[in-house]
Amino acid sequence: MKKIIGSFLIVTILLIASCSKVDENLEESIPVEANYKSQYTSASSPKYSTRELIIQFKKNTPLRKKAALRQQFQVVDYEVCAHCDGTFEKWDFGPGIDLENKFGSVSSGSGGAESIENVIIEFSFENDVEIPYLTGGTGNTYDTEHIASNNSNDNTVTIAVLDSGIDVHYPTFDSSPFLYDAAPLGIPGVYSGWDYVNEDNNCYDDYIQVHGTAVSTMIYESLNYAEVPFQLLPVKIADQDGEVSIFNMLCGMLFSLPKADIVQISAGWYDDINANPFTTSVFLDLLSQYENVLVVTSAGNSSNDNDGNIAHYPSNFSAMTSNVIAVGATNEEVTDAAYFTNYGRNTVDFMSKGTNLPFVNTIGQSVPISGTSFSAPLVTAVAAKLLYGSGMTYTPIEIKEQLDAGGIPVFYTKQTIYNKYITPLY
Repeated sequence: MKKIIGSFLIVTILLIASCSKVDENLEESIPVEANYKSQYTSASSPKYSTRELIIQFKKNTPLRKKAALRQQFQVVDYEVCAHCDGTFEKWDFGPGIDLENKFGSVSSGSGGAESIENVIIEFSFENDVEIPYLTGGTGNTYDTEHIASNNSNDNTVTIAVLDSGIDVHYPTFDSSPFLYDAAPLGIPGVYSGWDYVNEDNNCYDDYIQVHGTAVSTMIYESLNYAEVPFQLLPVKIADQDGEVSIFNMLCGMLFSLPKADIVQISAGWYDDINANPFTTSVFLDLLSQYENVLVVTSAGNSSNDNDGNIAHYPSNFSAMTSNVIAVGATNEEVTDAAYFTNYGRNTVDFMSKGTNLPFVNTIGQSVPISGTSFSAPLVTAVAAKLLYGSGMTYTPIEIKEQLDAGGIPVFYTKQTIYNKYITPLY
């Protein structure tokens, strides 16, 4: 069993969501592109739980063994990843617990805990900058009119969108079916995706900035324009305030990786390099189990060098495994990197448009949105077209090679590994 590396209480990790829009007034206040890092200072603080641990069991651990361990460590409540393989649970020890000591005893591997593979302290991260003029609310996504009854078609690209959900009645969508059809899975109550925030099948985007809806729109409009058959698999991991827990992200990946051809994640957290090795190893192990599924992630919006002392995940996994692509944003003219985008020669793969992209609000007014959150799904759509054009045979490595071959060289003040701009499909 791995030893504890330092105390989580002294870990100084900067977390921030990479799924945010930067205010246009801020851009006007920046006099030169060279002064990147000093300009962006609005970052959310880490939100570590004081009472919850995420437990990764070894595969095939019997239910009775899990129950015995929960009793042994005095767990007052627990949560499982619904419709997943049962390897992860979140344990709640109640208020007033010394979580550091509990972490040590659970992860020691002694006293029957040899069935536990990894232990992570639960944490969350949230959006730090708002997108104006957009509105979330209440509704549903489990109505059958939007579910595509073609899941048996092997020539349809399935794209899982891990985000705040989707409003299928938003003005950017028409009435045609485009959601993943879960009927062949035969899982009671699952019609398309799953909401890990509220633990139900309603993936409705109730976040006031409708972030997941905007991300889904980029993919939807791009692939409709390119006439590529696709299904969107909505997986809600961000709550109505835009906050994501690491447990919900893990659950979302466990749910979507076996079902999707491409996974789109426009969210992320910052971490001092190697300060949280257990979280890193858990995600890398999960990604390695589905090495033929491409994961496209946003690089983040803090003008941060992701190669440096502060890493951004999951985008930094692109430097560690072959099936992750990290995407940064260009300025509106595509002459340079956007002033807000994160960068990194070894950790950011490609760039695409990410400044003042067109979107609409609930009453059909055009509003500009910016952020690597929205450049990433544009690359996801291009990757989907490449996969479809290959007869669904390209591996993530081959898709990345094709993206590089078709990319346009652009000089960026902020360096990336490929220095290639990926042209959106529309």
